[in-house]
Amino acid sequence: MTTTDVSLSATPVAPSGRWRRRWYWLFAGIVLLAGGGGACEGWAAWQEHLAAQALAEDRMDAARQHIERALQVRRHRVSTLLLAARIRRLRGGYSDAEQYLQRCTQIEGMSEPVQLEWMLLRCQEGEVDELAPQLFALVKHLHPQSPAILETLASIYLRQTRYLEAALALNLWLEQAPDSVRALDWRGWVNVQLDHREQAIRDYEHLLELQPQRTDIRLRLAQVLVESQRHPKAVPHLERLLREQPGDPDVVATLAPCRIQEGRIDEAKQMLDTVLQDHPEHFDALFQRGKLEITLGHPAEAEVWLRKALQVKPHHKEARYNLYRSLQGQPNRQQEAERELARWEQEDEKLDRLTSLLRKYLAANPNDVDLACEAGRLLLEIGEEQRGLFWLHRALTLNPRHLPSRRVLLAHYEQTNQPDKAEEQRRQLAELQP
Repeated sequence: MTTTDVSLSATPVAPSGRWRRRWYWLFAGIVLLAGGGGACEGWAAWQEHLAAQALAEDRMDAARQHIERALQVRRHRVSTLLLAARIRRLRGGYSDAEQYLQRCTQIEGMSEPVQLEWMLLRCQEGEVDELAPQLFALVKHLHPQSPAILETLASIYLRQTRYLEAALALNLWLEQAPDSVRALDWRGWVNVQLDHREQAIRDYEHLLELQPQRTDIRLRLAQVLVESQRHPKAVPHLERLLREQPGDPDVVATLAPCRIQEGRIDEAKQMLDTVLQDHPEHFDALFQRGKLEITLGHPAEAEVWLRKALQVKPHHKEARYNLYRSLQGQPNRQQEAERELARWEQEDEKLDRLTSLLRKYLAANPNDVDLACEAGRLLLEIGEEQRGLFWLHRALTLNPRHLPSRRVLLAHYEQTNQPDKAEEQRRQLAELQP
């Protein structure tokens, strides 16, 4: 036997992932056989604990896996079924959540915890405005499940783009659980939508103190810092992300304007060109490339990049305005420049009105059918189909006979070639109109 052979045979080799899993389950089986029911129950209790921990840390896939393991043993334990219902509800599995709650009701009747989870499920299925006052009253009286209540309300308001109400729920949630990573994540995002960038930065920084491995949050923080003209503070985050995710197009496109601020123009240009070589429709890279050409005094080249950017996002205000600048800087293009400026002014007015609707008027009057219809129409006009349809259907929930909402829906379905849905709106309009 050679020296090499002796060395290899004496060195323990780590088992592969597959063999580690086999040993894990073999060991678990031995423990269960040796300990009987008590060991089974202990293992299931541990899985339930891990599910709750994963849920608190916003690791939803892990939460689902652990609770499914716990249910293999604890099929008739209400605490396990309630946690399973909550996890499924938060993942959008409403029918599964309902089945778990029905089993809870069969086991111990309509106890207070079961009743509360039923209320939260009803909220997520569309009854939030009816139930929110009662739920906020529970929070005011420091109900032990207040974080779960506020989490549900915040998630619904976020989905409905009711940002001020979402911010209220998130603020209350973080008063009771200041280290909740999900609440910090959501409030940071809401604050960006409300243009409260300083608060968003604080939330993201706090979250990264708790979970420094969250690359998605680190990128969002860097993007907010760049948008706030705080490029030097964004650079360390982006350089770390680039080490962890080499070549990530979103990271590179966010780092490029920082390099421009540092005077490293050629490097920024090369970075953006590399992104666009592999991702030719990457909006941020196209937009930054166009802005760079304006900075370099090349308006014709800037026009090319900005038109490509607007093909990806036709209603982006800054891209439209920079296209106007690129045309203005070219000889004999003044009429085109004026047309783009007029279009930018129209888009700007429309987006300002939409912002006021979502941040102010609908927050104060969430059941105003005309405001809901207007928000839906404007969202459809700027290409936000899902959000636009939500507000139009909300208007019809408030008043099924609201003709303007049905007319907007009819026009949308005709434009998007959805004949069955268009015909349904025609039928409804024919029945409603004299």
